[in-house]
Amino acid sequence: MKQVIVIHGGTTFASYEDYIKRLATKTLYPERFVFKPMWKELLQANLGDEYQVLTPTMPNKTNARYEEWKVWFTHLTDIMLDDCILIGHSLGGVFLAKYLSEHQFPRRIKGTILIAAPYDDDTEEDLTDFKLNSLTETFIQQAGIVTFFFGSNDPVISQAEIGKYRNDIPSAAYHILPAPDHFMREAFPELTAVIKAL
Repeated sequence: MKQVIVIHGGTTFASYEDYIKRLATKTLYPERFVFKPMWKELLQANLGDEYQVLTPTMPNKTNARYEEWKVWFTHLTDIMLDDCILIGHSLGGVFLAKYLSEHQFPRRIKGTILIAAPYDDDTEEDLTDFKLNSLTETFIQQAGIVTFFFGSNDPVISQAEIGKYRNDIPSAAYHILPAPDHFMREAFPELTAVIKAL
């Protein structure tokens, strides 16, 4: 059984007051409240029975704190298998980059895939304690085969963020796709292909 662990995105705020303000003023789009499965929900079906896809819910994703995510993720490693594939989307991507740069992972990692991952403060949102200083040698040594997906027209991630990752790990695979949706989409065949190739 090949195991894939997907860490979702979220938002983080410098203060509780900023979080409350965002809740009160966030633009509402009724179509976003209609459930339709996105690539994360469809990944198991797209990969097939030889894969086990885990999609844990990280703590307080609308007002995320790195320390809370770190504690929960460390606990989740108890159910992870050797040669697992880690996927992080958006805030989940920078979380995995930071976590694997700071901590020894207790399992062998086959590959790490970061999708629309911010890096530091070159985004529209403050990353607070999720901010990355650099991908360390610890990350490079344990992350397995590293693949990035970025959008050429992502409304959240700037081209400067992509450049910072390229500077830290030029040997990784970089896929630049049209992504005006910040990879909030149903079909993501490029990801399925990369996972199956690992």
